[in-house]
Amino acid sequence: MANKKERVARHAIIVDMNDFLMDYAANKLGKQPNLAEKVAAAAKTDLNGLDDLFKDDGAGRRTKYLDLAEGFLHDEADADEANAPHDFTAASKALAQEAMSYLSSHPNEFDRWEEE
Repeated sequence: MANKKERVARHAIIVDMNDFLMDYAANKLGKQPNLAEKVAAAAKTDLNGLDDLFKDDGAGRRTKYLDLAEGFLHDEADADEANAPHDFTAASKALAQEAMSYLSSHPNEFDRWEEE
């Protein structure tokens, strides 16, 4: 089980990933009510659903989601100073799925522009 500091850091990157993704979504699709729900629905079964939603050949999924996850995991591995080999691709996909699950269960946290 991860210690409290690791859980807090993981939660923070999940929130950051979703913030970046929602900023991108608002830019691509326009600021609209329930955008977080639309994004989560598009990626419900597969993150590649974001590609169709954004019509960007996967740029948003890769640069606003998977790359952030992989960067976090690299930093985390460096901090642990572990010499064990890591499969960052699989781990970043798993973290992205976890982040998407969080987005789908907390959409109101990410539709902030409605308050502006």
